[in-house]
Amino acid sequence: MPIAQMKTNFRFPSPEDRTAFLDESAKELSAILRKPLPAVMVMLDDCSMYMNSSEDTVFFAEFRYILPQECADDKPAFLKELADRMLALIQKHTHVDPYRIYMQFTEMTREGAWRYTGQ
Repeated sequence: MPIAQMKTNFRFPSPEDRTAFLDESAKELSAILRKPLPAVMVMLDDCSMYMNSSEDTVFFAEFRYILPQECADDKPAFLKELADRMLALIQKHTHVDPYRIYMQFTEMTREGAWRYTGQ
């Protein structure tokens, strides 16, 4: 199961805006990772965050994924696409300075990952 664990000190203007961000994040990851939407989990925690002597908006995201087989020959291009698309999505919804966004990518093995059964 692909998982996005995200943390930010950004306060969404409304619960609907927060849900829209989560929904778009799940759909984007589903497309990038070539996984069915029900197999994608996104989490978002509001928390106190401090970076570079400032409490200005900051965003952290960890993406755990299985590399799609069709991308195995060009992993750098796959990671660039994942990073670029998620950066754009985060900025679209939070307007956070891109220098205050930290993303971590963790590739999991197929054998070690939870399997979506589609049932």
